Amino acid sequence: MVKPLQNEKRPLKPIWPWVQPPDTYRYKVKSSDTWLTLGAQNDHQYGAEQLIWINFGLNGTEHFYTEQVNWYLREYVGCCESLDHGRNWAFTNAADPGYIFLPFLTYNMDGIAIGGKPAIGGVSAPGYSDKNAYNVISKALDIYSWADMGIGVLEIPLPALLEGGMIVTGTLAAVVGPLVALGSPYNDILQQKNREYFFTAFCSTFVMTADGWLAETVNDYYPQKAFAPGESFLPEKREAFRKLYNFGLKAGRLQGSRLNTVDTKNLFKLLRSRLKPAEAQDYSGDVKSWSRKKKIDYYDRLASILKQIMLENDLQVTLR
Repeated sequence: MVKPLQNEKRPLKPIWPWVQPPDTYRYKVKSSDTWLTLGAQNDHQYGAEQLIWINFGLNGTEHFYTEQVNWYLREYVGCCESLDHGRNWAFTNAADPGYIFLPFLTYNMDGIAIGGKPAIGGVSAPGYSDKNAYNVISKALDIYSWADMGIGVLEIPLPALLEGGMIVTGTLAAVVGPLVALGSPYNDILQQKNREYFFTAFCSTFVMTADGWLAETVNDYYPQKAFAPGESFLPEKREAFRKLYNFGLKAGRLQGSRLNTVDTKNLFKLLRSRLKPAEAQDYSGDVKSWSRKKKIDYYDRLASILKQIMLENDLQVTLR
């Protein structure tokens, strides 16, 4: 039996059973592999943290991140050798069974870069269809774990999510109070307000993150609300609105970081197709060369288009 490392910690709720995630293939690790080298395939399409999240559902912002990764590597992957004097497990030929899961690679056929560098002007997306773009939006609203955002259950306005017509599944459902019955003018407005606050925040950070900007920049452009908004009609819900907005910011940033190259192209192809001709002309060129105000205007505009799509189609959030 392989002895655990000192730098190792069992997750509070380990994934069990450990099954192959969708859109992945089983890969046998070898001694030349690291998370970085595996993520560097196809022009660094996936980072090390993304691969770890795909395999173990761990996010780099949570406590004991490295220690939990080490636990999974020993327990599930069967890693048994360390190359850094016992601090971390390494991928080697000796790992038994020695399998992890890697996402299928996608290929940029036309060589257009899109990650927060040039603006996505007349972006070409091979094989594009509106259906593919709407699938991306649907996937964006499937939030696999609130823990990925480094926040506790009590910080999430769960009743507000339900009142907004959004879904909570799994163990979280047990901590949610009874849903306010909709149908009266009061509750219809409450549902509308909840969805408005969440989707406004979510779409803003989702679009900007999907375009390749770092979390620090996204947070600077779209900061959290420190104070409750002034709502004269629903004053008793002001704090819930604030939490719902701030939760939307975090969720949008998380989900935007999970898009691959093809997803991003499909998303921006759809959003930019909804711009007016004058807007499309104005928002072309190198995004990084724009003023701060123009960047904010651009991402606000794309976010408003995305929010309109979500609200018009009555899309819902699944929080697992």
